[in-house]
Amino acid sequence: MHILADRSDHQAVVDKVGVPWTTFPYHLFQRNTSYQQAWWLALHSPGAEKFWPEVQIVHCTAESYVPTSRSRLVVTVHDAAYFDQGAHPTNFATTKQRLKWRLLYTTLARTADLFHTVSQFSAERLGAAFPSIRSRLRVIYNAVPQRFFDPVNAVGEEYLQCTGLDRKPYVLLPGGLHYRKNAELVLQAWPAIQERVPDLTLVVSGHCDAHYAERAVASGKSIVFTGFVNDDELCAIYHASQVVWFPSRYEGFGMPVLEAMTCGAPVVASDATSIPEIAGDAAVLVSPRSVSDNVEAVVNVVRDSRLQSRLRGRGQLRARQFNWIHSAAQLHELYSGLL
Repeated sequence: MHILADRSDHQAVVDKVGVPWTTFPYHLFQRNTSYQQAWWLALHSPGAEKFWPEVQIVHCTAESYVPTSRSRLVVTVHDAAYFDQGAHPTNFATTKQRLKWRLLYTTLARTADLFHTVSQFSAERLGAAFPSIRSRLRVIYNAVPQRFFDPVNAVGEEYLQCTGLDRKPYVLLPGGLHYRKNAELVLQAWPAIQERVPDLTLVVSGHCDAHYAERAVASGKSIVFTGFVNDDELCAIYHASQVVWFPSRYEGFGMPVLEAMTCGAPVVASDATSIPEIAGDAAVLVSPRSVSDNVEAVVNVVRDSRLQSRLRGRGQLRARQFNWIHSAAQLHELYSGLL
């Protein structure tokens, strides 16, 4: 495996992330990634073979395009959110991105040999948006690192102690406050949840859109923001939560649901898009459009220790069906079929 990368990104990132990234052979282009992508889309050159003549398969591991001449092109496409109504707010930024992605996908529909996506839901929606790629779509699920299957370690315990999360019952909202993550519903539902369970705290992990964060802060001290947390800290806050709440409007996969189940946390999540496919019967699934249904589900799980226990057990069993080794073997089989 060789990696094609932006020279400035390589200089800024690789030493920070360490092994194995420091051990791979790299082929570097001079332009920044966005400019190079625009160049490739406009001119369809230079091809990947210019950077590595022996290449047989080029895999764009996210939605992007690299032209090829002899080698085969595989592209990972995570979802069809920009082509489905309601996944993003209706504004200029969404319209601009939708037009950009339509150009990208139209190019990929003509040039890619195979499309990898992460759920049957995403495959169905992508096929509906671009019928010509339907026969080239293949589903390989995501998984989580082994770290999430292991107990909380000393780093995680120290984090819980330093933040005081080991001393309070809380609902964990992973993924931050964003339109797509249904922040509006969260901000409407949370006061009703806290009214019924007054000692409960809402812990929001990850980046948040500023206007939602400001509204949350204005609502009082019952909402705590962790910002970015590393895997050891994230595992700890999953483990210690009363419930993980993920009322997302739209997911191509829904990684926080799988992470939470792997850690043995009870989950309340949307009954929409890919989430039922990932969660199975191991989570309480409710409408992302209903404030009252979300309030009832979260309160019921928090108050019912037997329900929490059932969800923890089912979640861990479900999570073991998603395995990176198995996913890698499936990808290797796809590669072999192209050669």
